[in-house]
Amino acid sequence: MRQADPARYYEALGRTMAALRESQALNGAHSLDWWPGLGGITWEVEWQAGPFAYEAVDALLRAVDDEGPAWHALHGLVREGADPDRHYAHLVVLDVPVTLRALTPVGGREVLRRMAQPSR
Repeated sequence: MRQADPARYYEALGRTMAALRESQALNGAHSLDWWPGLGGITWEVEWQAGPFAYEAVDALLRAVDDEGPAWHALHGLVREGADPDRHYAHLVVLDVPVTLRALTPVGGREVLRRMAQPSR
């Protein structure tokens, strides 16, 4: 079953992706991808070599609370889903479930260490 309101469904994705970018929650990650899940009921967002999923959702929600750039994208429109872990975190944006998945996470500390290394 697909979403009853496709515009709201795609708006949820756009707001999520904007907030992820503005919050810098996925800095250091690569191979970012997203697709409709469960036949068009949810969104699935995944990345590699970046932060753990719980770190990403924490950074995103902190940025929404701080009235920074991500605030405009998600303020009042997002709630955290089930308990996050290293690989999975869940949000509900505009009543659309969004799963954040870290495929091969290295964690925020490792991301910062790698970003601080001089280029060769």
